[in-house]
Amino acid sequence: PNFRRRFHNANPAILLTMLIALILNVFGHVTRPWCNAVLGLLNLLLETTLGKSTSRVIPSDIRTICKKFDLDPITRTFATCTRCSCTYPPVTTKKKSQYP
Repeated sequence: PNFRRRFHNANPAILLTMLIALILNVFGHVTRPWCNAVLGLLNLLLETTLGKSTSRVIPSDIRTICKKFDLDPITRTFATCTRCSCTYPPVTTKKKSQYP
């Protein structure tokens, strides 16, 4: 539902360009510099095909696209005991997390 509202007015060619780079990064495990190169090439292709600049619409960095699609992970660090390999969650205080 949120995806539909966020991109319902988007140009399909621009949306497809962002999805291609995102799929390469997430599922193909293509590194960030190569995804950025693909974005640049697809942007150039769209500019020559459409005859207008799309550089303001299509981000040049895959991290920006991950943020647009709300794919930034939320991580939580656990401590691991070196003897028994048990994991322990942090004890969160106001300033920082402490581990047992």
